[in-house]
Amino acid sequence: MTRQRSSLAPDEKRLLCFHADPRNPPPETLDWPEPMFERILDAAQDHGVLAIVWRKLRGPSRAAASSEGFRKRLARIEEEHTLGVGQSMLLRHHAARISKLLREQGIPAEIVKGPVFADHLYEHPSDRPFTDIDILADVNDLLRIGGVVEACGFERDAKAWDNSERYQEYKWYLRGNDSIMVEVQGNMVHYPALRRRLSFGYAELKAASPGDEQSAVAMLLIAVVHALGGHKFHRLLFAVDIAQAARRISDPREMVRAAERLGAALEVRTALSVTSRLFQDAGIEALAHHFPEGPRARLGQRLMNEDSVLDAMPKTSRASHLRRHGFRWLQMLGPGAQS
Repeated sequence: MTRQRSSLAPDEKRLLCFHADPRNPPPETLDWPEPMFERILDAAQDHGVLAIVWRKLRGPSRAAASSEGFRKRLARIEEEHTLGVGQSMLLRHHAARISKLLREQGIPAEIVKGPVFADHLYEHPSDRPFTDIDILADVNDLLRIGGVVEACGFERDAKAWDNSERYQEYKWYLRGNDSIMVEVQGNMVHYPALRRRLSFGYAELKAASPGDEQSAVAMLLIAVVHALGGHKFHRLLFAVDIAQAARRISDPREMVRAAERLGAALEVRTALSVTSRLFQDAGIEALAHHFPEGPRARLGQRLMNEDSVLDAMPKTSRASHLRRHGFRWLQMLGPGAQS
């Protein structure tokens, strides 16, 4: 039976954000009651930031554990964390095999998010576990890449009804272990209606970062497009990725130019604004102010606030749902038209 999740009180939301921020140090002790530990750990799991929070709260929560039920819960978290680290290691192994074959066959493609973020944005790579490998490539190369992935022991999940071509996203599963997945994508914006306004494919990635290693600006764009183009910013993990990339921006003017070239100024400004408020980060707020603040930007900022993100999980509140979907409509009404 699934244990009922409790909503976080406002002060607990602030604590969740504080401990989910990798830059904040772990506490030596905490005098929280067991139910408060459980609520914050549950929320961290729902929002994809349990690895960071558990690294910091492992010691204090064990010291506070007095009931057998809570001790068992902490043991399960430790086991799940260990399994998550192991899964990330296994995914890295398969990513390296696939990348090697792609290079040998001269097929241009790049791994995005997951291991790239973990290695380049996080001091502790284990703070950013991942559950799949994302490969971004030109749409015309997806068939050839599928052949490479298949040669590495993966197979597509055959479905009678499949949106893969429409979404430009193909899911491959390791034979005999469907927890190991590779997603081959032609565009990080999956929904065709939105993709006419905002598009991020391999060409856009290389325009933002032409070198072999992804730049901070490119990783920020990837994190923002993932949060607000591929999804509707329903997890705190998206904000952590955005914060970690934003903290590595050395030239705000380059960031603005790249966002405007992509037609993503609204998304980047909104993402930076809500992220700065979630983590109380004046530096990220200053980056947001490098973008012009017109009526659409102000409306986007009002729609996408802290509770829009934090109340989206585990079961979205009505207000969060309306705000996040309202922002999607704001995106759709904006200028730009890329197919």
